[in-house]
Amino acid sequence: MSRPAVSQHLRVLQRAHLVRHRAVGTRHIYELDPKGFAALRAYFDTFWGDALEALKVKVEETENEGRERNHTGH
Repeated sequence: MSRPAVSQHLRVLQRAHLVRHRAVGTRHIYELDPKGFAALRAYFDTFWGDALEALKVKVEETENEGRERNHTGH
């Protein structure tokens, strides 16, 4: 990947608050931003929590339908 492409990606990550930037002399240091990742983690935890709950409900519905069929003989 070219330097300009890396710089562009780092700027995007910085604007998203996923990395922090600081200059040390002529060097540019980028590091993960824990606050940004905490927010991202919270979002994904909510997303996956909702998705897994929906899956659980569907599996339980399917299991209940199977039990009902077994009891009625169909």
